[in-house]
Amino acid sequence: MIGLPFCTKCGANVPDDATFCPKCGGQIATPTTATERIRAREEKHEKQEKGEKEEKHEKEEKSGDRTGVLVGGLILIWLGISLYLVQAHRFSWDQWWPYFIVGIGVILIVQAIVRYSTARYKRPAAGFLIGGVVLIVIGLAGIAGIKDWWPFLLIAIGVVVILAGVTARARTPRPDKQST
Repeated sequence: MIGLPFCTKCGANVPDDATFCPKCGGQIATPTTATERIRAREEKHEKQEKGEKEEKHEKEEKSGDRTGVLVGGLILIWLGISLYLVQAHRFSWDQWWPYFIVGIGVILIVQAIVRYSTARYKRPAAGFLIGGVVLIVIGLAGIAGIKDWWPFLLIAIGVVVILAGVTARARTPRPDKQST
């Protein structure tokens, strides 16, 4: 009788003639019909494909998105420039924060443009674009002297982001809940 090609407990590959798993020691089920053997092979193939996809995803995570380095460097450069402008009396310390916020907003928009225009990055850029626009609006309001309303804008945007995330997750079926 031919055994299953993998352990049903731990998923380890096992020899065809094994009665116990060499990894966990669990008893190996033996399919009795050709249909069961075919199904067992298909399940093994699916597990291998899933493992390969997860491995590929992990590699992309490690080597894929380098825009974070770009953003970090640009923020440090903008911080240095803006502090120099204060020291050079181009604007006062009271005016520094709105200019700095505008600069951060511009940097986030640059990140969104890089992500959107580069086919290498498969991740969405809309969050960076929206965040950049919000920061620019807040900074410009500070430059114009309007400082009372922007905390409420941030609260409202935060609520919208949370609601959008919760409703999107509810609409997206989870893999473990889908029927096979």
